[in-house]
Amino acid sequence: MNKALATLVLALALSACSGLSLVSDYDEVIDRGSMELSEQLNTHVKNMADLAGTPEGTYEKNRPAYNALESKLDAMIARASAASEGKACKLEKKLYKRVTTMMRDKIPTEIAQSGMEANGNADGCNEKLLSLVKDQLQFIEEIHRDGDKCGPKNLSCLRPATSKTALAIANQSINAVSVVENAKKN
Repeated sequence: MNKALATLVLALALSACSGLSLVSDYDEVIDRGSMELSEQLNTHVKNMADLAGTPEGTYEKNRPAYNALESKLDAMIARASAASEGKACKLEKKLYKRVTTMMRDKIPTEIAQSGMEANGNADGCNEKLLSLVKDQLQFIEEIHRDGDKCGPKNLSCLRPATSKTALAIANQSINAVSVVENAKKN
């Protein structure tokens, strides 16, 4: 009887473990959202370069575009935060290897140092990366609002040269989110 009970307990324990996942689940919403965000942000910056020095290119005329980008980021950050369950950024070894292979020398520091946190997951990395994108978006917005002035009327504008670094960092982080999600798929 004890042997049968022990076998039943062992079978139940093993079946409970079958749902255990060592890699965070792929999130299509985050993956698709990061690509859409990349397209929208890059289009916005390019449009602002084309409209520099005109009334249509001023910060005030384009605040709604910044609000839309920030709202999209806030929703994605909230989703990644909920999935991370408050854990830090950490990629499992297999996932880290896939990400480093895909990104080569363009790995953000947040991913490169992901093995240092004892309690973390890939969703924590996405949360951190998306927060970095939000910081860069706010920096681009600040440049547009306060930094650059164009044309004879000294209008607020966004020159590609002054927003280049912030946009590059934002794109690197957006791409890293996409790579993390695609690596989780495989």
